[in-house]
Amino acid sequence: MRPGWDYLIVTAANEEQAKAYREQLGIRRNLGLISGVREILVVPDPEGLRIGSGGSTILCLLEVISRELRGRGKKLASPAAWQEALARVRVLIVHAGGDARRLPAYSTCGKIFIPVPGESDSALGLTLLDRQLPRYLSLPA
Repeated sequence: MRPGWDYLIVTAANEEQAKAYREQLGIRRNLGLISGVREILVVPDPEGLRIGSGGSTILCLLEVISRELRGRGKKLASPAAWQEALARVRVLIVHAGGDARRLPAYSTCGKIFIPVPGESDSALGLTLLDRQLPRYLSLPA
């Protein structure tokens, strides 16, 4: 059975934050807390320069297009190929590239991994992402 989502992409402010996000997402994936997703990616802003949600969305979609067209012999420069690639996948982008300046203790792990109250069925404490992600992943096609 095909998973509900082809890509879950979490954006990050910089490579350091992206590394922390990859680790946290990997732990959750290995524990079976993230399912129904073919690939989980973390896409940082380039060179740590803030590009905003719009720029980050474009960067994420370019990454998906590149992955979908890799090895298929199609030219990446063709807008028709881009449209075809994006039409056959389901992509969920979670914009989480904030600096957490008002919460410096969470600047590296980002606000998306801030602990929140509630019970957790795993060894991990519950985070903001853990609360939100099941709702996002359950969205209908």
